Amino acid sequence: MTEQEKSVADNKAIKDAVHEGAEKLEKVTHDAKEQVLEVVAETQEKLQNEAKQLNASVQEQLGQLKQDVLQKIEALKAQFGGSPKDLGELKEFVKTEFSAIIDDLSKLGKELKEDVSSISVKHKDQLVETFQRSKEHTLEAWKKVNPQKTETNDETDQA
Repeated sequence: MTEQEKSVADNKAIKDAVHEGAEKLEKVTHDAKEQVLEVVAETQEKLQNEAKQLNASVQEQLGQLKQDVLQKIEALKAQFGGSPKDLGELKEFVKTEFSAIIDDLSKLGKELKEDVSSISVKHKDQLVETFQRSKEHTLEAWKKVNPQKTETNDETDQA
């Protein structure tokens, strides 16, 4: 075998090794991407379920609030007659009750906003962790596929 044939054979072996390494890296990248998509889908599903539960809770609370207001109005109707003084007192009472209701709704709105922000932060943190793990797995796979280049880089980094 001549020197040129050896060189051609060596080049072919190198090309085959590079091609195999690239295929492995592509597979690892594909797997990592699938894992990330699965985690995102699961997180989205969890967020949707939490949002549905939160919405149901709010609807239930609003229904209860409506019933309470109607009961109080009925009780007030029974207590007060039709005199102007009684109606003035009823008017003031209703104003204070509605002010209290508005305050309660404002507090509820703030709590909902805080809950949504908390859920959003959790979701963001989970995605960051997932992407970090994916990056680490990809780098590990790359090191397995191409250990000579990694060792060379490690030696230059240490120097």
